Amino acid sequence: MVKEPRTSSAQLGPADERALVAGCRAGDPESMERFFRRYVVEVERVIGRLVGPTPDLQDLVHVTFIEALGSFERYRGGASLRTWVTRIATHVSLNQLRAGVRRNVPLELVPASREPADPRLSADMQLSVQQLARRLYDLLDRLAPKKRVAFLLHTVEEYPIDHVAALTGASRAATKSRVWFARRELMAAVKKLPELRAFLQSSAGAEPWR
Repeated sequence: MVKEPRTSSAQLGPADERALVAGCRAGDPESMERFFRRYVVEVERVIGRLVGPTPDLQDLVHVTFIEALGSFERYRGGASLRTWVTRIATHVSLNQLRAGVRRNVPLELVPASREPADPRLSADMQLSVQQLARRLYDLLDRLAPKKRVAFLLHTVEEYPIDHVAALTGASRAATKSRVWFARRELMAAVKKLPELRAFLQSSAGAEPWR
C-alpha cells in the first residue's frame, strides 16, 4: 500500500470506509453525499494546483466525482478512499492539460483554496505573491503535462515519489525522471527571475532548488 500524504483531515477507519463504499455502490444518496463532502475540498485543491486557475474548475471536480461514483464496483480497497479519489482527480487534471485548455481567470496563490488570505500579508504583498504565482504558472504551462503533474504533486503537495507514481500510474523511475526534468527546465527558466527563484525556494514544501 502506498504511503498516505500529509493531511489535515482524520482518516476513516477500515469499518467506516467499507460502510461508505458499500453505501455508494448501492446508490445510497446519504453515502454519496457524505463521500462528496468528505473529499471535495481536497479534490478542488489538487485539481487547482495541477491545472491552475480555470473557469472549468467546478466542472472538473464534478467529473472527478461522477467518475468515482461510477467506479465503486471496481474499487478493491488496495488504497485508501483518499488515495483512490485523488488518483481520479489526477487523471482528470492530466486530461485537461493534454487538451491544452488555457486559463482565462484571475490567478490566486492557491487555486481553488477556501482558506482566507494570510492576514499577516499586506494588500501589496498579497498582490506581489499573486504576480509571482502567475509567472510560475506561465512557466508551468510550458512543461509537458506528465512532468508538470509529477513535479507539483511531489514538490508542492509533498507526496512521496512512490505515492506520485501510484497516483499517475507510472513507474518510480519514470516519476523521478519527470520531477527531475521539470525542476531542471523551471530552473533554467527562472535564472533571470531572481524574485521567482526566491519565491520557489521559500514556498511550503519546496525542495532546495540549488
